[in-house]
Amino acid sequence: MRPIKRSHVLAGGAGLLTSVAVPRTFALAAEPILLGWVGPLSPPGSYAAGQEMKWAAELGINEVNAKGGVLGRPLKVLYEDTKGTPDQGTAAMQLLATQKVVAVFGEFHSSVALAESQVAHKYGIPFLGTDVWTDKLTAQGFPEFFRVCPSNSLIYTMVGKWATAAGFKNAAIMQEATDYGQGAVQVLSDIFKQQDIKTNVITVELSQQEVTPEILRLMNTSPRPDIFMAIVSGASAYNIVREACNSNFAPTAQTALYNGGGPALEKELWENDGKCAVNLICENVALPKTKLNSIAKRFVTAFQKQFKRPPTGTAMESYDCVGVLAAAIAQAKSTDHKAIISAMERLKYTGSRGTYAFSTSHEPAWAFHQFMAAPVMLIQYNKLNQSPDDAPILYPRDWATVDYLFAKPTA
Repeated sequence: MRPIKRSHVLAGGAGLLTSVAVPRTFALAAEPILLGWVGPLSPPGSYAAGQEMKWAAELGINEVNAKGGVLGRPLKVLYEDTKGTPDQGTAAMQLLATQKVVAVFGEFHSSVALAESQVAHKYGIPFLGTDVWTDKLTAQGFPEFFRVCPSNSLIYTMVGKWATAAGFKNAAIMQEATDYGQGAVQVLSDIFKQQDIKTNVITVELSQQEVTPEILRLMNTSPRPDIFMAIVSGASAYNIVREACNSNFAPTAQTALYNGGGPALEKELWENDGKCAVNLICENVALPKTKLNSIAKRFVTAFQKQFKRPPTGTAMESYDCVGVLAAAIAQAKSTDHKAIISAMERLKYTGSRGTYAFSTSHEPAWAFHQFMAAPVMLIQYNKLNQSPDDAPILYPRDWATVDYLFAKPTA
């Protein structure tokens, strides 16, 4: 196992977390409250998403410190690159535990977060998952693990309802061989079976670069699929979109194209896929622009100004993780692990994506410590280089900005 490089960073950026009650000043000599961050910043992980998450965390940390920190002490973060692999995630969490962090937040890949959660559970460290969707994470029932993002069941139940309403009858699905990918497809398959939507599923590795044979196999099934769903969260999703397009498989008048897992929200989608991404459908873990609160609007402005790109819902999740943890520590009046966990269970904190509260119910099992009101919607790009917040919203229908459930290419 290769060692992980660690940077001890007191993050910088514009100040935004107005809803956290913290002292205005703290002595320069005050001992920092140490937090850990984990996420992919290099291949084979989804490093574009990881970088956005880190940027957003830096903005949030800087803001808390600009307002006096928490309990009169500044926040300091140790950032760890998990590279999208469980072994690196385990090593990162072990390393953070030796540094006596009071809590850890972050991660983008579910399989990595599962490995990390085992370590956090062993040491009793509060772990706030940023954008990790597998139901297994909260279903473990670990008191240390909380989640600000939606679960697979929340997301793909919605996607299944949309696909049913849109009238699809034959789905081709490419799933990544991870807990996220397989869990997502299980939710979809159960719904599709009930709705008599035929499915053809093949599995690829997260790091797999060549997918043309698999795409041709799916494309040439009979009857031809009317939707191709790539449930792939890594950077290889860009190759899948491009190959599906170049093979004249999807998006076409015969076959719609959907990508799940987050890569389609990144600016890098357009850099890699260009016009092939026009008409691509994906989920966005954000609120519509018309429903953004003042916290979200300030964050969007600051993020755009500093990083020259609009933030995704994933970035907002990461920013809100800072606010949630700061509020929990302040409410606990302590940096003790158990005190923070207890405060998290009782917390009501308004961030950029609504008011956070974590369920303590075990019915269903994945609901435990889940932010049940986590927003999620389906969008479809209709212009080159379009940002997710400008794309037409397809579903849920009460958020929809267009009257159609999906659009077919016109040429």
